[in-house]
Amino acid sequence: MSVRGFSGLPKFVTSSEVRRKLLGHLAKEAMTPTELASIENKHISHVSRALAELKAQGLVEPVFAQSREKYYRATHHGISLYATMLNTPK
Repeated sequence: MSVRGFSGLPKFVTSSEVRRKLLGHLAKEAMTPTELASIENKHISHVSRALAELKAQGLVEPVFAQSREKYYRATHHGISLYATMLNTPK
């Protein structure tokens, strides 16, 4: 069964602490992979892989590039999913 129309996406996000945290950060503001890696104290490759997974699910998107780095933000779908996850009892 789906959580408010999100099918398996809540489990996809919550099964990875990194995906969950990145979606939370990007639901608030656009950030680069380097900024996210620094905040979460993770290697850039780990963050880049998690971003690619979130992007493939339509939860985040690149918005613009500054010098060599892309900024990412949560899509409307990603923001809705994150808000639903916050308000869903465990």
